[in-house]
Amino acid sequence: MQTSNQKSGTHFLGKLVVPIHLCMMRGVIEYTGQVGHLLALNDKEVYALKVAVEEAFSNAVTHFSGPVQIDDHITVEFLVIDVSLIISIREKGIPFDRRRGDTYTPGTMDKMDKPGLGMMLMHHGMDKVEHLVHGRKGKETRLTKHLKPGTLPKGLLALNTVKESPRYTLAKEAVIRLTNPDELNEVIRLAWKCYGYTQEEILYDIDTFTQKIEDGELISIVALDPDRNAIMGHIGLKHHDPLVKVPELGLAFVDPAYRNSGLALSLGKKALDIAKETNCSGMFDCSVTTHPFSQQGMHTLGSRPCGLFMGIAAAGLQARQLATSTQEKGSVVNHYYAFDRSPRTVFVPAHHQDMVNDIYGWLELPRLFEPGDPTPAKGPSSISVFPMPAEHNAAFIIVHTIGKDTASEVATALADCKRKRMDAVYSFLPLESSHLPLLVDQLEKTGLSFAGIMPHIHNGEDRLLMQYINIPINHEAIKLYGDMTPKLFTYILGEQDRIGT
Repeated sequence: MQTSNQKSGTHFLGKLVVPIHLCMMRGVIEYTGQVGHLLALNDKEVYALKVAVEEAFSNAVTHFSGPVQIDDHITVEFLVIDVSLIISIREKGIPFDRRRGDTYTPGTMDKMDKPGLGMMLMHHGMDKVEHLVHGRKGKETRLTKHLKPGTLPKGLLALNTVKESPRYTLAKEAVIRLTNPDELNEVIRLAWKCYGYTQEEILYDIDTFTQKIEDGELISIVALDPDRNAIMGHIGLKHHDPLVKVPELGLAFVDPAYRNSGLALSLGKKALDIAKETNCSGMFDCSVTTHPFSQQGMHTLGSRPCGLFMGIAAAGLQARQLATSTQEKGSVVNHYYAFDRSPRTVFVPAHHQDMVNDIYGWLELPRLFEPGDPTPAKGPSSISVFPMPAEHNAAFIIVHTIGKDTASEVATALADCKRKRMDAVYSFLPLESSHLPLLVDQLEKTGLSFAGIMPHIHNGEDRLLMQYINIPINHEAIKLYGDMTPKLFTYILGEQDRIGT
């Protein structure tokens, strides 16, 4: 039973980031003791807490293995979750060997050096000791100590009170227009207000933000509250290739105070109008599958699903979170809105034709399907490999021209990505090449599988999308809107099962 001054929830008590060296242990232990006293633990309990942290920290240093790089470190974090103190010790040393967990049993003095003594000391005085492996993020020792009700100081409770529901402000009529240069700092501040530092990196560097706009790589659009002269929301059109008139719709956020006024849809319509007025062939977006509302917004705008990339969304870019928690890589639905609806001829592998035909139907794009050339291509091959930003740990393989060596070149590039332990690889293949069906058959043998299509995206031509996923994906966590995207997702999963990935 909790007392009146103890509230459930999560309360942050501090985080230490220190070099991987035993000389840093004293400071960590002293901080641990201060946390123990803050939570009204008695001297015996504080001592047991310090011993457990000392052993966990010592293990992290002595078993790190291999040379310590200048940016390697140990993170020690202190949280109170409900009525338990959680101490997390994290680093990227050699993973735990779960099969070799020596247990120390006290007895004669000659057993004092037996492996497992440190484990016993960690368990002594702690209610739970966990050893967690977080893949590329390293490993964690997590210590849990149950607290008596009412131990959290009132001063800290005051910092963790539940905020009242926001009071929405309604603007009579938003003014939606291109962003002025002197408004970019306010756009950055609004991005932080909405998402912290979890939005795209471009939004936190004013110089890069400005340069992208000046170079025509980014069109920035704001919604203004004319009565208060305040920026209510933002959206952007990102041109990834100046030679391809297919921008990506993104960088969208609305001030929570105005979130009930339909601003997101109004901003999207403005972006759509600008893309059309500037003679773009179409516009695409990437909607995260943790947020069906954004997918619904794209449907309302008139965009339709055309592909689904699994494991592409960087962990931690979707929501604020505690450092001790982990958020697996997310997936995105690609939607497309076509302005250029002129007919094209495409060469689709026979086993994918029904699904591809459905997608083109959703997009209202007229396409004539022709059988592919069964003979191997004889000309030169052209491919490019583009690593994504580090937080995605993924890469794009773009096939520009299918030649006699394309299949082997893509297989080599895929194998190199696997050696680099990339989470995922995505390939873009020319749908308007008669050699595509044979190439798809060859690439499916390497583990690449169907992921959708993308019209007009490279050199103005359509592309078939394939993907290789190198990490576990929680399919149940993928939330989809409408009837079209679930059908596509089911097909993608079936293809992964068929080729054995």
